[in-house]
Amino acid sequence: MKKSLIIILLLVCQSLLAQESTTAAETPVVEPALPAADPAQAQEDLLLAYKKEYAFLTSQVNNIQNRLAEFKIKAALEKRQVESQISALENQLLNAEATASQLEEEIYTIQRNAESVEDNQGLMASTIIQAQSTMTEYGFDGFAAAEDTEVSDLSKVETLVALANQTVSAQASITSQPGEFFLTDGTQVSGEVLKVGNIASYGHSPQGSGVLAPAGEKQFKVWQDSDPDAAAGIVQGQANGLLPIFLYESSIKAIEEKEQKTIISVINSGGLIAWIIAGLGAFALLLIILRVFFLHRASASTEKLLGGVVSQIEQRDVEGAIKQAQKESSSSSRVLLSALRNIDRDRDHIEDIVSESILHESSQLNRFGSLILVIATVAPLLGLLGTVTGMIATFDIITDFGTGDPKLLSGGISVALVTTEVGLAVAIPTLLFGNILSGWAERIKDDMEKAALRAINVYKKTFA
Repeated sequence: MKKSLIIILLLVCQSLLAQESTTAAETPVVEPALPAADPAQAQEDLLLAYKKEYAFLTSQVNNIQNRLAEFKIKAALEKRQVESQISALENQLLNAEATASQLEEEIYTIQRNAESVEDNQGLMASTIIQAQSTMTEYGFDGFAAAEDTEVSDLSKVETLVALANQTVSAQASITSQPGEFFLTDGTQVSGEVLKVGNIASYGHSPQGSGVLAPAGEKQFKVWQDSDPDAAAGIVQGQANGLLPIFLYESSIKAIEEKEQKTIISVINSGGLIAWIIAGLGAFALLLIILRVFFLHRASASTEKLLGGVVSQIEQRDVEGAIKQAQKESSSSSRVLLSALRNIDRDRDHIEDIVSESILHESSQLNRFGSLILVIATVAPLLGLLGTVTGMIATFDIITDFGTGDPKLLSGGISVALVTTEVGLAVAIPTLLFGNILSGWAERIKDDMEKAALRAINVYKKTFA
């Protein structure tokens, strides 16, 4: 670096000297005469000036290098201090984040515990209310301890448990006392009522006896499937063998007897569309019966008829064979008759006549077949229509009254399900019998063609 500075200084001086010489050459100046300079002395003076300048510049470079080194040391120290401060701040941030996360978890735990406490309080309150309602059914109308708001929930539960134990002790016995109950026809009679705790009852009176079921409002009725003699024997203490019993939970709510379902009641629950499907089913049944009759008539005694015709042909009595075929009035006889009347023609012509005759009989054999299959296709579509109608009615009821009472929804659901059931009940057997009868008709056609060809072959062989 020092050599570079010296070279730069020399170049600067030379440029200055060249500039001065050029200026002097271009502009002549009249100066007073000076004494002649010594070149050697001038050279020494110039080197001395160079050395001084070099020493000054060297000292300046050293000073700058020292200041640069001090600055680097100071900057490195400050950098380490800043990095240390940043690291400390990062540690503080991590600690703060960990503390915040821990606090959030604690807050969540506290909220969850609070919600659990609220749920437990609600469950305890609902349990107490339900227990009060249940105990009221057994005649305990006063709950001073249980209804006092200043009493703790634990004390209320203890009071209710004590009342429940008292009720269980009172109900764990069989009692007989005079009472009233309803017979199966709705007549209210007076007699003796035998109670088995609070889960079953038996009634006996001169007008009738039987196992009792709740009729609502703590009243009882004779159950429809009960045995009067067995119930009377139980009340009189003369029961033998298995005892009939009807268990119930509460006598406040009435238990409805299950209605016996019939085909008419099921169709009624499906509405108008179900009756339409049922009508189509009855119509399809009629068509199937008629189609069976037609097919049976068309295929009646085909083998027997063919045997008689073949026998006459073998005896070379074509007219007798024709008369034999005319005795029957079936599709097979008509096809054989057309073949016999043209049996002396060439074979291709006879086969065309037979095919034309079979094609003519096909209209009779296929009668009602398409209509039966149409009914089998339409029936489930009508069931689907009933399903959509029932669901629309159900949603209308939900929109108006909500979902609180299931009985309000039962009508639309019945239409939705019963129509589909009736549609499938009609479509499945109709489709099955329709295909079976169509196959039967095709077999009859094949049999007619085989019978005609058999007669032709026998004729050609006999009269060959």
